[in-house]
Amino acid sequence: MRGRKSRGRKRGIAADGLGLLIAVIVVAASVHDNAVGIALLDRVAADNPSVTKGWVDARFKNAVVDHGAALGIDIELVPAPTR
Repeated sequence: MRGRKSRGRKRGIAADGLGLLIAVIVVAASVHDNAVGIALLDRVAADNPSVTKGWVDARFKNAVVDHGAALGIDIELVPAPTR
């Protein structure tokens, strides 16, 4: 089943190049995507100091990129795939 939704919740997931989980956060659905991205970056930086590069989809804005730079993580926005 693709894209299964949980009512009232939003998940932030960080995975490595092999698809293994690095960090997961769950917040209320009312929380803005940028806040989710920033909280997830904080968790990744605290638990995995060797992470220096990250890719996020285009729904995140420059606030996440700037926060990643402050943590020493180079964040690159990736455009959504065309269908």
